[in-house]
Amino acid sequence: MFVSVSYLRDNLGVDETIARFFVDRKVPQGNAFWRNRLLYVGWGNGFVSIPVYYDLLFRIGVPKEALLAEEHVRLMEAVMDYAIQVEFREISFEDQLQRIDALLSLAQNTELKKELVGYLQQDTLKPQGQLGLDYPALNRADVFLFILCGLPMSADQTVQAIRYWYALHPSYLLMDDMMDYSKDKDAGDENAILELGEGQAGFAAAFGILETNIDTLRGINPVLSHSLEERMEGLHDLIV
Repeated sequence: MFVSVSYLRDNLGVDETIARFFVDRKVPQGNAFWRNRLLYVGWGNGFVSIPVYYDLLFRIGVPKEALLAEEHVRLMEAVMDYAIQVEFREISFEDQLQRIDALLSLAQNTELKKELVGYLQQDTLKPQGQLGLDYPALNRADVFLFILCGLPMSADQTVQAIRYWYALHPSYLLMDDMMDYSKDKDAGDENAILELGEGQAGFAAAFGILETNIDTLRGINPVLSHSLEERMEGLHDLIV
């Protein structure tokens, strides 16, 4: 399903230049994340979250020229490629880290890179320093944070970028996990609702986390916050 520039701009508050860049970008060939995809930003939280998060980085002061630089965007695409290859057991997690490390040989934020490697090498992803949430299922996309290592960011901007990441992406994961709850439970797959308490207790805890995340995002992108709030209310009516 096509996601338009106007949808990203008007419904999610994404800067128009950032929205157009990703909507118009060609699907990278041979990349596992975009495998069998015709559109760079198709319908689905994993795809829509890319321009949304890049907009948040722009809002905290990261230059648009750095965010949309070809070398950086190719780094991001490689990180996504490796992440999906790990998910489908095409490469090992250690292989993924080694390949990303090679791409970031000239990383601007070496301290964050070191912190991420130590955090991601845990058998179970638990909070470590400024990284991670209490529920491992909500940390399952954190390899994406390697993109921050290749951007010109101050220490304060890095803290903000991580804060907004944990407000944004876990919200998408929670929404996906709510819809997939029964399927994941039957299959024994990772699901944040199961970690939060299962059944109605898990859903109640998930809605509480969503409300907190939406409040966090309201201060930087009220349009996005409103959109997430509407989705949360729709899920609440469907599930509760």
